[in-house]
Amino acid sequence: MDHCNEKLLLGLEEDDAEPAEQHPRCQHGPTVLFYRQSQLPSQGYFSCSAHRDSKLCNFHLPADQWTGYKSNDLPPKKEYPKSRSPRDPNIFEDPTKNLTALSQDKVNAQYFFDEAAVDFLVEQCKNLAITKVVCMGAPRLHFRLRSEFSSFLLDLDERFAEHLEASEFCLYNMCNNHFFYNRKPFEEFLLCPMSEKLLIVTDPPFGCRTELISHTLRSLRRLHNKINRLPSTPLPIFWIYPYYSANHIKQEMPEMEMCEYRINYTNHLRYTNVGKQSRFCGSPVRLFSNVPMNLLRLPLEEGYKYCEKCDCYTARENLHCDRCQKCPSVNGQTYRHCNFCDTCVKPNYVHCSNCRRCTQREGHDCSFYQSKQLCWLCGQRGHIETRCPYLKLRKSQSSQHGCLLCGKNNHKERTCSLRRKYFKELEFMGKTVTQRV
Repeated sequence: MDHCNEKLLLGLEEDDAEPAEQHPRCQHGPTVLFYRQSQLPSQGYFSCSAHRDSKLCNFHLPADQWTGYKSNDLPPKKEYPKSRSPRDPNIFEDPTKNLTALSQDKVNAQYFFDEAAVDFLVEQCKNLAITKVVCMGAPRLHFRLRSEFSSFLLDLDERFAEHLEASEFCLYNMCNNHFFYNRKPFEEFLLCPMSEKLLIVTDPPFGCRTELISHTLRSLRRLHNKINRLPSTPLPIFWIYPYYSANHIKQEMPEMEMCEYRINYTNHLRYTNVGKQSRFCGSPVRLFSNVPMNLLRLPLEEGYKYCEKCDCYTARENLHCDRCQKCPSVNGQTYRHCNFCDTCVKPNYVHCSNCRRCTQREGHDCSFYQSKQLCWLCGQRGHIETRCPYLKLRKSQSSQHGCLLCGKNNHKERTCSLRRKYFKELEFMGKTVTQRV
């Protein structure tokens, strides 16, 4: 099952459900119900939320065999481990510089931010007047923040309990919002007077499903609002993830935008701009946030600039396109505008007149490539405009290379003034639904 043809249902939070309504649990907390798009939920199975590899957690239960928990049948919370040695709270050591990093990419891979990335994140906290930070799987940032801010670390690595008190650490599974210890210290941390401002920073393993992380972020926001007796109030979020997952993040949380800053790690050969195996255009890891992009200040000395037309900072090589009205690059390259596509594309792309799009290479299978595209007319996946079933398209030779709606060659169907004549478009939560008039 892949990300496209698989659905999942999350276990309800303890405070929101009766025991009989909760999902079965493995050693990593409530499981997730997986099922194919062609199936009913009752035809799926429960599996571990944190480990998709059965060698790491072999829990597997067909959905039709689950009857629910009985009253008082939920397992008790783990006890917070007692300190192994007295600790001086005035000493802010960083154990991430000495710990052997965990290396399971799908669940608990530990790639620690380099100093420049930590400096950048700390600087943004100061610029935004943040006073409290929840570090969800970002231990190196937590150990840096605790000398200047109030910070709480939520992490699946129990070794951090040897260095932190219960008032700033809880063993935690971010894939299902499960607290292994009593979460009362965390709830006390979330209690904020009006003068304080809280930020959530999460750096999930890149193999995690975005549905799981977004569900957890919404759960933490609800908990914060409940504790502080607030209405549905958004919380500032920094989500560290690769740029090529942007569509998945936007699908779950449309309010999240991508910042151009490239996050480097000290112990990953590919997610850095240092070493022989590093990517030629730098790390693909970015910061996604619901904070307005014009409030995030990127360091000029690290190769960033301020674009007055976009009113935000961007990479120096990301040139503003007056036709697209934005700085279009997302991967660190300098994009170019294709007049045939009427959009900016990667510099190595070539235009295919048959597909009416720029593609990665010449000599590709046009029928296969077109089956993966979104139609510029109806917005549906599986065909291009010349095969759109919702409109009797013009068949003149000029219209094949220009706009199919009006026949002009200076634009494409996406920006044609005649769209309203043929289609009604509704936009909600960042998604556009196109209907034929």
